[in-house]
Amino acid sequence: MEPLRCGECAAQVLVRKNSWEHTSIQWNTDARRRCRIEQDGGREGRPGAPRMSCSYLDETISRAATSGVIEVFDDTPICAPIVQ
Repeated sequence: MEPLRCGECAAQVLVRKNSWEHTSIQWNTDARRRCRIEQDGGREGRPGAPRMSCSYLDETISRAATSGVIEVFDDTPICAPIVQ
């Protein structure tokens, strides 16, 4: 996992970009405190659990992956199903 700071709130999380479609994010106490989206209570059904992500962090991760700041381990795109 690689450290990455959100471009909006500067929360630093650990990120692993397994593929373009799959991202793992590890939050810490400071990141949860900094994230404005995180402040509204965590994931449904798990009080205090960090959210999987937020739209600002998603955008930061996307830009970092596209520009090569973080590695995408499997950059093979998933093939779209054939519609008949």
